[in-house]
Amino acid sequence: MSRRNFISSLTGAALAAALIPGAAFAQADVIRIVVPIGAGNPFDTGARALADGLAKVTGKTVIVDNKPGAGGRIGTAEVARAKPDGLTLLYTTAGHATNAGLYSNLSYDPVKDFTPITIVGKSSGFVLLVQADSPFKTIQDLIAAAKAKPDQISYGSFGNGNTTHIIGAMFARAANLKLIHVPYKSPLTDFLGGHVNMVFMGTSTVIPLLKDGRVRALAISSEEPDPDLPGVPTFRQLGFKDVDVPAWSGMLAPRGMADDKLQALYKQIGEAVKQQAYQDNLKLTHGKVVMSTPQDFRKQLEAEVVRFKKELPELGIKGE
Repeated sequence: MSRRNFISSLTGAALAAALIPGAAFAQADVIRIVVPIGAGNPFDTGARALADGLAKVTGKTVIVDNKPGAGGRIGTAEVARAKPDGLTLLYTTAGHATNAGLYSNLSYDPVKDFTPITIVGKSSGFVLLVQADSPFKTIQDLIAAAKAKPDQISYGSFGNGNTTHIIGAMFARAANLKLIHVPYKSPLTDFLGGHVNMVFMGTSTVIPLLKDGRVRALAISSEEPDPDLPGVPTFRQLGFKDVDVPAWSGMLAPRGMADDKLQALYKQIGEAVKQQAYQDNLKLTHGKVVMSTPQDFRKQLEAEVVRFKKELPELGIKGE
């Protein structure tokens, strides 16, 4: 199935869901998955594929409710205030942890105010891209140019404090470079037009661009090389440590969820990722199923919050 056909098949379900009145969210046969970013992107498509699978497993109506804004804090705060009845869930990214280091005045605690259910899946990481006609053939070429011309080599991101900004700042620190950060709502058009020298993108965006011959991949922020990106070294292989922002997608519930509900949801999500819609989405996004236990997810989240509360202020990054 092509990406266009797959998204279209999910769009119909999304439009039907939008016609259900808000009061229906409170019904026992409706599960609302809050996604704290906008619609029409690979993460949102993954959420809808997961919702489709969860609906088949539970026999309930499962609605994806996009609540973008404030770097994901609006939708996240709404779930933090909800009842832990299993009917309101949060499907989010590692931005849930990075926000703890970006904002000192969060209205919620990213760990204590939630019941972590599972890290559903992950992608390899973020790929450093330059244009296909860029003079930078290797990361060493890029570093040499950036050292020769401080504050002249630029990278675009999806906004101040976004993971694509953070990973760029981590690279600049590790390589001892002075780079110009240019925040966008989406940097792709200007990057392809040559207005910024490089970007950091997820693999679901990178692979089609590579196949089209429009970009060159210089490095990836994963622990191991990605088999879908042959010849692209990891930052660690290149000698750069701590250039890594986790690229996971996870499901959380409000705090205080009863253990029997938690275990039931965990099992149901585990069955949902086996459904065809989610498996088709994995093929399109080159993602991998993780399904970590609730206990392991909590431990990882706690560790990431501690890490980013320390690292992001050191990088001089603050949320807007």
